[in-house]
Amino acid sequence: MYDSPEVHTTREVMELTIDLERQTMRLYTRLSAVFDRDPKLKEFWFAMARDEALHVGALDLVSTVLELEGKLDSPSPISIDNATVRRLTTLLERHCNDAIPSMSIADALRIAVDIEESEVEDMVGDLLKATQATGEYERYLRLLVHDLGDLSYMIEQYCHDPELLVRCDRLVNRHAEALRLSALH
Repeated sequence: MYDSPEVHTTREVMELTIDLERQTMRLYTRLSAVFDRDPKLKEFWFAMARDEALHVGALDLVSTVLELEGKLDSPSPISIDNATVRRLTTLLERHCNDAIPSMSIADALRIAVDIEESEVEDMVGDLLKATQATGEYERYLRLLVHDLGDLSYMIEQYCHDPELLVRCDRLVNRHAEALRLSALH
């Protein structure tokens, strides 16, 4: 679907973004099972998966509204290049395959930061914002900032990797600033 140079519809971009969010949800669910012996880790990963499911729900809701308004098959308000799609798909597939029972928590946390730094989360926010779903966009940002704060805490508690913590904290600050700016408008 994304190997052609043609302009993509909002429907196509929504479907792709929803699929990427579902893959992320599956990965976090798998990590919850990998770390099921530690209740705190199991709950953390399950909460991350649950929040990805909420992102999917928000996008589904906006898709339904756009379909009712006859706008879903219009050109997408955001663009996605083929290289980005391939890179994100490869990233998620690789990490899903890496999530094996012997994985360390430090490796799992690095994977989460890799994914949260990728364009997947920006695509969700950009779609919600561009489709005038301001309330959903702000709810999404609040949830994302909360999740990233939890991720930062888990890195501090379990990983002790200062560079990874800085990467995660940058994400928290970037999305918190986007939320602040959105609230001003």
